[in-house]
Amino acid sequence: FHSAKARLDNIQVEFPELSNIYGRIMKEVCDEVKMYQLNAVRVLLDLQQSYRLCWTIQMTRRCAQMLLKYESVAIIQLYETGMLEENEYSHILELIENKLFSLEYGNIQMPENQKKRLENPFDLIPYFRLFSSIEKKQWESLMTMKHKWCQPGTILIQRQQRVTTAYLIVRGIVRCKDDATSTYYKCGSIVGIDALFSENSLSYGTYTVDGGLVEAYSIDTILLNWLLSDEKISRSIYNELALHMIMNNYKKSFNLTHPQLKLLLNEKVVFYKNQSDLTIELEANQRLFLLSGTMIRYSNDEEEITIDSLYFILTDSPATYKLNSSSVVYIWTLEDEDICLNIKKFKINFSSENNRVDHLQPFYPLYVGVSSDFSPRRYSSLMTHPMEHSSQLQFMLSEIGISNEENIPTKLTSF
Repeated sequence: FHSAKARLDNIQVEFPELSNIYGRIMKEVCDEVKMYQLNAVRVLLDLQQSYRLCWTIQMTRRCAQMLLKYESVAIIQLYETGMLEENEYSHILELIENKLFSLEYGNIQMPENQKKRLENPFDLIPYFRLFSSIEKKQWESLMTMKHKWCQPGTILIQRQQRVTTAYLIVRGIVRCKDDATSTYYKCGSIVGIDALFSENSLSYGTYTVDGGLVEAYSIDTILLNWLLSDEKISRSIYNELALHMIMNNYKKSFNLTHPQLKLLLNEKVVFYKNQSDLTIELEANQRLFLLSGTMIRYSNDEEEITIDSLYFILTDSPATYKLNSSSVVYIWTLEDEDICLNIKKFKINFSSENNRVDHLQPFYPLYVGVSSDFSPRRYSSLMTHPMEHSSQLQFMLSEIGISNEENIPTKLTSF
């Protein structure tokens, strides 16, 4: 990927007559191109996670093409030094071009021991990875009836509507659009869970299938209660619920982004659930979020004040709270927020724990058809020019909260 600014600067060099374009229009074009680039990164990452088999095939193909193009450069340099004769040079480049042709247009040959199938969608859900095989089978049989595919552009949840079904995303990307910004959700996210859990809440935004098909499980109130009652999975579901509740209702109260808040909830907070008659002492500059149930706050004159759910506060002085069996509470400090705020890169877990398609082998296409006419002089620098390292890729990944610790290629051919 190249930055929009660099591309437009190159266009202006090639076409000086475009230099008179009004600056505001140029900026709008740059912003729109950047948006398309970020969307492309999201789609590529979703393909890597959701369709491992297809990703392996395509990356094997493209990396082989990249290596052949680099090899072409070396052959041309040898020829220019006079170490290769004209007939040797022509023969080698013809072999390379024929192989590039077969890589581009050939059929994929599957290894005999490799079955051509996609991963089981249930195996992609992160919440059930620590379960035993028997427990997984029980949950899978329970959720099979909830499985569905959604077409691009499908509106899953309308804004400001009462929600009776949330969606646990397995494959694909769902976009939530509000007045100001768009938020993108992928595998493991449960969109609409906040409004489904809280009977008095309406949908925060409009959730739409974005950029391709979405595979998901529909979650109703009964299934949500079952998930929250399972001790092995309840904390993860509560974290997902708290993430949506806080981001959708209290986003202006702090500076954390979506992935930073997710990190905070997973690793930094103190979590209390159903702790009857537990008294907690909060110091100044601590945050408390009462996700569910009620609790009592003691004032300075020992007066008891009952606090209802969805209570979110930053304490400015020491305070005492008493929980009960209905309370689900998160507590953290401003220092915890600062730690997460200073983390610029986030790692997305592309799990390889799926045993059904483990240890994928590279795929190479069979040669089909006849290659186009070959001429060594026609083998232009455009075809053999090394692909430039994209310094913008790391920037774009950080823009959407992703580090380059995923072995994501930083040199990509066109897809």
